[in-house]
Amino acid sequence: MPDSTIPFRRPDLLRLDYDTYRALPAVANSDLSRLRDALDGRPPRPQATSNEGALSFGTAFHTALLEPDDYVPGQPGLNDTLVWWLVDGVKLNTHLAGLLAQGIPETSVLFTEPETGTLCKLRADLVVDQPDQPFTIIDFKTTMARDADHFLWQCSAYDYDRQAAFYTDALRAERFLLVGVQKVEPFGVFTIEVSEQMLAEGRTKYRRLLRLLQAPATAPAYRVDAVQAAVAALGLGSEE
Repeated sequence: MPDSTIPFRRPDLLRLDYDTYRALPAVANSDLSRLRDALDGRPPRPQATSNEGALSFGTAFHTALLEPDDYVPGQPGLNDTLVWWLVDGVKLNTHLAGLLAQGIPETSVLFTEPETGTLCKLRADLVVDQPDQPFTIIDFKTTMARDADHFLWQCSAYDYDRQAAFYTDALRAERFLLVGVQKVEPFGVFTIEVSEQMLAEGRTKYRRLLRLLQAPATAPAYRVDAVQAAVAALGLGSEE
């Protein structure tokens, strides 16, 4: 965790559209995923735009849940009824419904990661900052997980723990909730409060990748070319 003796002011929560956020010259968690893919020998993933994202079921669900006035029905390949069914399922949970009513959706943040000095950014699904309540970040994931235990496994396997640590450290959040929403029957909703152990594991992941971003030549020899190409594709440069 960051040094608690250093005075801390939370970064401002910015209201930006998606394309403006993506254009900010800073490192996002999704950029770290691209770097991880290169390190693991996976093919590069395409850069998303708002138009491409509109065709994604997950993006449609997030819009319906967090910014319902912006939801555009009738998009090709999307089942609007299913999208709103999942939204209703989340809101049937009184705790989550309360957080949705209190929180600020789709907020962007710019910050400098202190260990590496890297300019970073994040876009949180929902931030709840209320008097006498823990500062809370909530992230919603559509999932094919069979049950809550399977979703908990996915949190580590899919690096949701890295995202949780990246966001938590940036905002000194006191609580991070991962909410898995089944997109197939029985359409369950699984809420996981990220533990200190999960945060520690996620913190190790994101710091390792930030260090690799600064010095891609330190990657294993058989992955150096792929990692350097990934860094170049991000257009963020490196310092060696």
